Amino acid sequence: MKRLGTLTFVLLLLMAATVKAQDYAVPVGYKMVSQADFVSHEQDVIATFDWLQETPWTQDLPKRRAATDFLFKWIQDTPTITIELMPQLMSLTDANNKLLAIFIGAYAKYAIQHPVYNKDDANLVAVKALIVKYKAEPTHRKDSDIERLIKLDKTNELEDWVKNDYEKAAAL
Repeated sequence: MKRLGTLTFVLLLLMAATVKAQDYAVPVGYKMVSQADFVSHEQDVIATFDWLQETPWTQDLPKRRAATDFLFKWIQDTPTITIELMPQLMSLTDANNKLLAIFIGAYAKYAIQHPVYNKDDANLVAVKALIVKYKAEPTHRKDSDIERLIKLDKTNELEDWVKNDYEKAAAL
C-alpha cells in the first residue's frame, strides 16, 4: 500500500511539472532598454529557465529557440548581472551546446533570487543545473568533462572544483 501511495505522489509531481511546462509562454514584443525594463522581465527569465530545464531538447523546437533567444538577449544586456563565460564553460558545453542556455539560465535565476550573491555560489548552482540537464537528456552526447563533474559531485568535491579550478582554467 505504501508503494502505491509513493507511486501516486510521483505521478502527481510529474503531472504538475508537465502542466507547468505547458503553461509557459515565451515573452514576445519585449523592450529592454532601461534597468526597469530588465527588472520587469526577471520573472520571465526565471520561467524561461525553468521551462528549458524541464522540457526535453527534442520537444517544441521553435519554442525552445525563441526561449533561448529571449534568455540570451536579457542576460547580454541586463545592467545588474554579469556572467563570465570562462573557457572551461565552453569546453563543458561544446558537445551539447544547449547546455549553455541551462548554465546561463540557472546563473541568472540564482542572481535574481539572491540580489547580493557570491559569484562562486552562482557558478556552483549553474554547474549543478547543467549536470542535472545532461543526465536527464537521453539524446545528449557523451562528454568526458561533464562525466568528470558528475563524479566530483558524487564525492562532494564539485564545490571545491568550482571555487578553485573553474576560473583557474581560464588563466592557463
